[in-house]
Amino acid sequence: MKQTLILGLMVILSAVSERSATAQEIEEITVTAARREQSLQSLPASATVFSRAVLNSLRVLEPRDLAEQTPGLLTKFGPNGLATVGFYMRGVGINDFTGTVDPSVAIYIDEVFQPTPDMLNFAVFDMERVEVLRGPQGTLYGRNSTGGAINFLTVKPTREFEGFARAEYSSFDTGALTGAFSGPLSDTLLGRISFRGQVSGSDSGSSFNRFTNNELGKNDQLALRGQLHWLPSDNFNARLIYSFGDHESEQPLLQHIATRDVNNPNLVCSSVIAGIRNEGPCIDLLGYFDAGSEPHDGEANLDPMLEFDANNLTANLEWALPRFTVTSITGYNDFSKQQSQDIDASPNVAADNFTFNDVENFSQEIRLTSDDSFPFAWIAGFNYAKTDVEWFQTIDLSDLFDIPTSNGANQETESWAFFGHVTVPLSDEFEFIGGLRFTNEERDWEGATFIGTFRNLSEAFASGAPTLSQLPLPPGAPGAGGPLDFPNKQTEENVDFQAVLKYTPNDDTMYYLRVSEAFRSGGFSSAVIFAQDALEPYKPEDLLAYEVGLKVTFADKRVRLDTSAFFYDFEGFQATFVRADEPNARLQNAGDVEIFGLEASLDWVPTDRLNINLGISLLDTEIVETSVILPPLDGGAETTIQGNEIPNAPSFSLNGRVRYHVPIGSKFMATLQTDFNVVDNHFLEPNNRNILREDGYTIVNARIALARIDRPWQVAAWVRNIGDEVYRSAAQDLALSLGFSEIVLGAPTTWGVEFEYQF
Repeated sequence: MKQTLILGLMVILSAVSERSATAQEIEEITVTAARREQSLQSLPASATVFSRAVLNSLRVLEPRDLAEQTPGLLTKFGPNGLATVGFYMRGVGINDFTGTVDPSVAIYIDEVFQPTPDMLNFAVFDMERVEVLRGPQGTLYGRNSTGGAINFLTVKPTREFEGFARAEYSSFDTGALTGAFSGPLSDTLLGRISFRGQVSGSDSGSSFNRFTNNELGKNDQLALRGQLHWLPSDNFNARLIYSFGDHESEQPLLQHIATRDVNNPNLVCSSVIAGIRNEGPCIDLLGYFDAGSEPHDGEANLDPMLEFDANNLTANLEWALPRFTVTSITGYNDFSKQQSQDIDASPNVAADNFTFNDVENFSQEIRLTSDDSFPFAWIAGFNYAKTDVEWFQTIDLSDLFDIPTSNGANQETESWAFFGHVTVPLSDEFEFIGGLRFTNEERDWEGATFIGTFRNLSEAFASGAPTLSQLPLPPGAPGAGGPLDFPNKQTEENVDFQAVLKYTPNDDTMYYLRVSEAFRSGGFSSAVIFAQDALEPYKPEDLLAYEVGLKVTFADKRVRLDTSAFFYDFEGFQATFVRADEPNARLQNAGDVEIFGLEASLDWVPTDRLNINLGISLLDTEIVETSVILPPLDGGAETTIQGNEIPNAPSFSLNGRVRYHVPIGSKFMATLQTDFNVVDNHFLEPNNRNILREDGYTIVNARIALARIDRPWQVAAWVRNIGDEVYRSAAQDLALSLGFSEIVLGAPTTWGVEFEYQF
């Protein structure tokens, strides 16, 4: 399939090589990735930008949809199906499923950092653009991130009355309505209201539970955003944004992987060791195997459910003073989630999971940005953030071990940082760009794993229930060796930097050489813990990146090429997985990693009717040093995970989009679009089990739209995953501890029609 797709692209490119005399130039893209407006081609960093029109045509409805058209980016759900969202940029990401972990790729909505992966299921609608920045980010953004940063920038209120409404009907009896109304409320005050609502039939879904005889189709969502933009003078403006999100859905079933030999349940199946799912000859510890043939169906003893709601408030103020501008960004987030999931995906009560998470986050950033009166450009700022997380779950193992468990944590993180950034012209062709950031972060954590089922951590502690693990108290403290029922604190201070040399020999060509560093905080694993050693805190991870890039525009400004090559020296890589001396999966430092990579993206407008966008990513990752011992599935000698690949880092990925415009008479325009995403094989966890490996997949989508030239209305029809490709999105290795493993599958084929009216 991959070779056929590449050959087809070559044919398309050859067919359009004859240039049209009326071919248009590629549209110049303006970004604010460096906290100033500049063209994407002048930004000395690897980035992908999605405009409002592109986001709509690609149906980017939630953040993880961006991965299909972003070189070097993969997005995943949590490894046990919990609706956390993991972003993996150039292989750098976090595969943990608890609510107390920091994301590796920082996600911002109107410059406000979203502090936990649980909060990254938000609806994407009425966006001006999305900027995806690859590589460590720290000297310009609110929080450090080792993988990169993604900026979601909403459409601002307008001075003229305008708006749109878009109605949709799609697979699984799903209806949706999206729209916005914008305009002046007075001479100095502008307003905008945006919304997206969706309802789905509960008896029509992509996953069927044979045990409960239910189609898992419910997917009801409501998202609202209201904005006020006050412009009392030319040198001051204030923007206030409130958003609300509510989500209630039935989640797809996990895929059950039985791992024990039916003739000797003490042994792991030889087929599983070889990487082959073989239900029947392979069983779990209770003798169960999934006899069904449909990959998205199963026999779970409960129907997975997800509910969350979010309230967010952002205030953005700007004062243009003599010689510099003061910007203040205040953010407040109140988020709550609850979810049920049958982790073993069987009729047995072997790992029934219920999760609850409450997050309250406050952030404040103030920065000063120079104007053109200085001989060099500079930015100086201060950032403060306080995040409180209450995360709790119950896991019922009654049929397996007759042990119901509860575990979780209350975590408070307080962080402040000073940062500075300068751009110094060295000559007409050379610029030096430097950044420095000092961060102080303090994390208080209290948590444990208990025997019994409770509603929250406070109730569990008050019950006096026994814990499944113990941690020695600090030296000299009374009660050493007692249960983990005392606060734990970590304080970290870190200095990060970036240094960039930029060379611009002409208006169409730019080279850059970048060295940058960022860290991600350490902490305590909040997963269910059965071993004392597992309670040891994990340490921060640190990534030092070297990157060289080229951006060039040629062929009369109809072709734009962006390429980069990089090397990462990645120390203390954090990941969630099972090690030899523990029966539980928990967040830990997996070791030191080296990553080599190459990326390229091409935008081409060969004629005034045709647009072509291509992207490619090549990766080579290796854990070069580790102390983690790997339990072999075949009972042989224990080894380390040294030499393994890191998870979700395919050696090859290719994406592309082709759009062709066909005039119909003088009033109408038809647009034909196809986009694709090819992802090579990759492992889904650091142990590199063959049974938890994705062998590679190709997703092809298509869309056709008909619109009036003056754009008052448009109708469209689309299909996603045309080939109904079955592929693995995430997994968890429980073969030795619980006798099964589980897989999170990607979405099957979906289709839909829509009608949009603009005014």
